[in-house]
Amino acid sequence: MLTVITLVREDADVTAFEGFTKRSSLRLPSDSGISCLTWSPDGRVLALATGRHVHLIDATSLASVVLVAAVPVDKLCFKRAEGLLVTAGGTRGGSEHGVIQVWDVASGQPLHTRHVVPPTSLAFDATGTLLVSGHRDGFRLWEVRADALVLRSEVSEVDSVRAVAFGADDDSVVALSALAALTRMHADGQLISTFQWMVAFFAIHPAGVIAAGGAGEVIEVRLLRTGALLHALEGHTDRVYQAAFTADGRLLVSAGDDDTIRFWSTETWQCVQVMRHPPDENWRYLAAIHPDVSPLATAKVTGAGHIAVDLWDFDPALLLAASPGASEAYTTAKIVLVGDSGTGKTGLGYRLAHGEFKEHPSTHGQQFWVVDELGATRKDGARCEAVLWDLAGQPDYRLTHALFLDHADLALVLFDPTRDDVPLHGVEYWLRHLEGRPVILVAARSDRGTARLAPHEIEQFCAQAGARVCVTTSALTGEGLTDLLHHMRATIAWDERPTTITTDTFKRIKDHVLGLKEEGHGERVILTVPELRARLERDGVAQGFTDAEMLTAVGHLANHGYVSRLRTSKGEERILLSPELLNNLASSIVLEARRNQRGLGALEERRLLRGEYHLPELDALPAAEREVLLDSAVAMFLDHSVCFRETDPLSAEVYLVFPGLINLRKPAMEDEQRVEEAAAYTVSGAVENVYASLVVLLGYASTFARANQWRNEARYRVGDGKVCGFRLEAEREGELDFVLYFDPGLGAPVRKMFQGLFESFLARPKLTVHRYEPVVCAQGHRVNRAVVREHLAEGLTSAFCARCGERLSLPKVDEPIALSHRQAAELDTQKETAAGRARFEQALFRLKAYVTQEGIAPPECFVSYAWGDAAQERWVEHDLADDLLKAGIVVVLDRWENARIGASVPRFVERVHQADRVIVVGTPRYRTKYDNGEPMRGFVVAAEGDLIGVRMIGAEAGKSSVLPIVLEGDPETALPPLLHGRVHADFRDPDAYFTSAFDLILSLYQLSPQLAATRELRDLLGS
Repeated sequence: MLTVITLVREDADVTAFEGFTKRSSLRLPSDSGISCLTWSPDGRVLALATGRHVHLIDATSLASVVLVAAVPVDKLCFKRAEGLLVTAGGTRGGSEHGVIQVWDVASGQPLHTRHVVPPTSLAFDATGTLLVSGHRDGFRLWEVRADALVLRSEVSEVDSVRAVAFGADDDSVVALSALAALTRMHADGQLISTFQWMVAFFAIHPAGVIAAGGAGEVIEVRLLRTGALLHALEGHTDRVYQAAFTADGRLLVSAGDDDTIRFWSTETWQCVQVMRHPPDENWRYLAAIHPDVSPLATAKVTGAGHIAVDLWDFDPALLLAASPGASEAYTTAKIVLVGDSGTGKTGLGYRLAHGEFKEHPSTHGQQFWVVDELGATRKDGARCEAVLWDLAGQPDYRLTHALFLDHADLALVLFDPTRDDVPLHGVEYWLRHLEGRPVILVAARSDRGTARLAPHEIEQFCAQAGARVCVTTSALTGEGLTDLLHHMRATIAWDERPTTITTDTFKRIKDHVLGLKEEGHGERVILTVPELRARLERDGVAQGFTDAEMLTAVGHLANHGYVSRLRTSKGEERILLSPELLNNLASSIVLEARRNQRGLGALEERRLLRGEYHLPELDALPAAEREVLLDSAVAMFLDHSVCFRETDPLSAEVYLVFPGLINLRKPAMEDEQRVEEAAAYTVSGAVENVYASLVVLLGYASTFARANQWRNEARYRVGDGKVCGFRLEAEREGELDFVLYFDPGLGAPVRKMFQGLFESFLARPKLTVHRYEPVVCAQGHRVNRAVVREHLAEGLTSAFCARCGERLSLPKVDEPIALSHRQAAELDTQKETAAGRARFEQALFRLKAYVTQEGIAPPECFVSYAWGDAAQERWVEHDLADDLLKAGIVVVLDRWENARIGASVPRFVERVHQADRVIVVGTPRYRTKYDNGEPMRGFVVAAEGDLIGVRMIGAEAGKSSVLPIVLEGDPETALPPLLHGRVHADFRDPDAYFTSAFDLILSLYQLSPQLAATRELRDLLGS
């Protein structure tokens, strides 16, 4: 469909940027946001998509036509030299519907329409012959002609494709997965290369050697072949959402939510120009670069319901010749110091950092130093900084240390060579955990005695373990330190490390914040944003930069481990100058959970928030700083799925449970339940929190309800009470053995779903996973799993049944589970639910911390619902009511009350009438309950009806205390007439449960969603 419109043309204002001239400005009518913006290959037409409308704007005359697509358009792509435009979009959710359409630009008529899974991205190859479209189930290759749109191939080897492009050789497709991997494949699906890359978008340089991408404020530049990080570009103060190289490859252009468009020289990677636009809450700027470099188009939605489009002429040579703003290049190396307790780590770390010996007691948690001795300045002017983290060696601290080992560039693994029993004790654990990272073995405390291992034995161990070298040292005498520093420099290899390009403003803030750290702990270590600015102004550092620039600089420091950015339960920003304090607090929380007298590995959340556990790190801090540290530590555990929150309906107590710390053994009666063992797994590498995260994430999936957990075992219920679960069978240094089991009556589809979830949660970097399917002979005898593992490890293909002697073929290790398309889609849904539940638990905890700190009394809420539908009863009792309890709300529920006070109807009715709020769960069964009354519950039903009726015919305060929600049906069929016009929340869409439940909880507390604290938490649910 073609519509001709008249544009409102505005005179080019005099506001310009150095090197740019505004050619023209125009406005388009619009009632929705801009989804994409792109130029035609000849530069004559600018295409802009907004909803189902695609505006085609003539760059010279500014005449415009509008194409009306079949679905909302969020991707545009012109075909070179043939006057064709491809649009793509669709609806997502319960019923996905995607469309790709091909249009004739001259006539504005649609030529071809194909219905597909909603596309996420589009790109043509350099010749304009092939089009690639990305989808959640892979990517598709199309031949686009005026007379046909032909599907050439479908490739499903890459899941959840977020963005696609063609490589420089035109025969390769580059696909960015939502699972954080960038993959290059031939058009037939043959893998070329892949690497992990946590970005939301990417752009390929015209030469095809490098790619630029981003997920936050920093833009990363990587080698496309290997994924090696070359440069990190700092300058934006908010999320970057778009980047592109100019056709000649000399400039990288980026646009961010900070309302700036930045231009970076690809020779020096310095920012050579910034276009700053007035901030506008309505929409971000989109930018499109002409294929021949000039002009540039920018567009945004205005508050008056129009789209403002500006066309700019600019000269790239002029930009590149201009003097860039002051900037600095630097690189940072993170070094971790690990090993068993008593090996002298802290003494050695202090000596490396300060050049002198100091006696230290056994370290609690972590310590942090900058090692000036390893610093340098490269030939290209980049400053080199080395940061050393000393991690305590006691086993109980490993749970938290595992959260801080990411991005380590070098590890010093210490051991005591004088031990009589096992000199290399604990080394194997750390080597497995640090697999893939450079390691130097350190035989420490040489002044304490004679080594029990000969030099050739240590050399042999290093060769087998992959350690670079072993150095013998003494922090007391200084022996070996020069040699150690030499090997550390050689291993870090400063000249080969990626460079960070930062602005002068960021540099000044960074240097001063590091100076504050070096002042020691005489002043406060946790600062508010105004306090940090005041200190910078006091010391003459603040010279015209914004709070956003200051906090972005702090964020960059946090990325390198110098400081931490914290959020209070009120949503306020705090800067922690000593990040090791947070790490040590986390370790103390773990120790308290370990001390649980019942062996549950748990803490009472209420006592934790009230400061009733002794946590030494909080002793000397003001109340406000104690609260923000505690909030941040627990949020960190929840974010990494190290613990989960569990409620006791009878006591209304909420517990933080750490599965890895549970010592409770399974009762004998539980062992009597017969289950069938299924696949077994051996997992090696960074295994410290693997068991805990599996327990937590499987319990978050909607299909599987957490039934129980004991030491090294977790069990779940599904459907009508059948069980499935897994056991941790064996644990070695850096290696775990698991086995899955199922109720004999559990069907194959559910088994595959549980196994698929188990394996998907295991799939993570730094882990090697091997699966061993059960081997059963014709008589039903199972071959011992240890035998199967051993035979497969030796390369054998068969084994004999120990009971009947039958020769059996062994299955191949790690063959993919055979899932149907429907099962794969359900698996994705379950994973999304688990991720949503993880975020929801964080939001509930922080909300509960907020109301506790603010002294807000928890409301008492009665839940009125209908009996008779088992699924709806489970939803009320095990979903909604449980989440209300986790938010700190006092829940009055008939079955829970009967368990507390016995079947006393008068006492229950009295409790109902005392409730502050009433939630009415609307369903057709509920409407029938109030129309007819329920057998044997008539008196209670009447009491509920009386309570609701009295409140609804009274003052507005009474009416607002009744919160009707719809679970099934519609308001008219699900609720009594008095409540039809007052529906407070809609729970009919399971995908929207978390946001609906959170909004309901805010209403129960009478908290505005616009509060800084609540707004941030609600945003967390949608991330």
